[in-house]
Amino acid sequence: MKNINRYIMRQLAVPMLFITFSLTGVIWLSQSLKFVEKLINGLPVSTFLYLSLLLLPEILRYTLLLGLFFGTLFAFNKLYSDSELIVMWAAGLSKSALAKPAIYLALIIALIMYFLGFLLVPYGNRTVTELRVAWQDSLAAVVLREGVFNSLAAGVTVYVREKTSTGEMLGILVHDERVPEKPVTYMAERGAFVKTEEGPRFVMHVGNLQEVSKDDAKLSLLYFDQYTLDISQFEKKSGARWLSPEHRYIWELINPEDSERVQQEARKLNAELHQRIVLPFYAVALVFIALAGVMGGEFSRRGRSRRMTVAAAAGVLLLISAMALFRATAQPALVTTALYLLPVLISFAAAYLASGRQLWFLDNKIAPDNLANGEPG
Repeated sequence: MKNINRYIMRQLAVPMLFITFSLTGVIWLSQSLKFVEKLINGLPVSTFLYLSLLLLPEILRYTLLLGLFFGTLFAFNKLYSDSELIVMWAAGLSKSALAKPAIYLALIIALIMYFLGFLLVPYGNRTVTELRVAWQDSLAAVVLREGVFNSLAAGVTVYVREKTSTGEMLGILVHDERVPEKPVTYMAERGAFVKTEEGPRFVMHVGNLQEVSKDDAKLSLLYFDQYTLDISQFEKKSGARWLSPEHRYIWELINPEDSERVQQEARKLNAELHQRIVLPFYAVALVFIALAGVMGGEFSRRGRSRRMTVAAAAGVLLLISAMALFRATAQPALVTTALYLLPVLISFAAAYLASGRQLWFLDNKIAPDNLANGEPG
């Protein structure tokens, strides 16, 4: 029996992993495109890859469900079409015994989803947000674009010809016309940003400062070997950021801080908490739906395309219903109850059908050819 369980598990794992990785790859690439512009603007490749990888846990929560469902549907249909299930039934194995490997796999996926939802998803979401805010708030993200006139602030334009791998900039021009009567232009051979206790500074080497007084059309020219420009007034300041529900760990959802904002967002926090708890339940429900589509009813040599189609549609409809419940905000008590009852009731109903019970609209109108010795229920 153990060998049969291992065999069925292998048959399930291959299509499940293929579907999961395929869907994850497509969604991951589409989500990673949001960082491409920052990559062009100077975001390090290592940071780009790190940000992209942090998106995977959130994507895997849903692609694992789809991969498990369609992988189970495909694997058991293949076993059925190749008559392997028929041989196992004829050998005396019950449907419940053959369904155990799929149920075990569903429980494993549910545990993985709990790990993702409780730890990796909030870690990835908050880390991506923190890195994006830090990048947006970083002055270097603006001025380090090579060969482009960058607007640092209203009236301040910066040009950098080239940036070295060490972060040093070559061919620098800074034009400051915030004081219209006395515009100032800085030119330097090289320079770099420096963080100090007083704030960020732009240190330029070997250049000159040109100031024009428009009142008397007088040009003042100052040559320097080193000049430090205070740029703290240009740096964006990020205030304290409130953690949204999807950025919180499970314990932060169960016991949030006492604040007015938390009271205002209490419904969203509770919705996120219930979603993370109940979403793995759908792994078991989807597996039972797939089993009902393949193992339900009687044996037929004509195949069971109708059952497969209905099962696939039922699984997709279940996920759509779950997504709708996750986003529902009216009558939270009723929605929460439905959120937990839906996968449980669907699991029992699908398990009932998978055990061999029939529904008239799922079976072929022509009487099926049953096994000579009967099919176990």
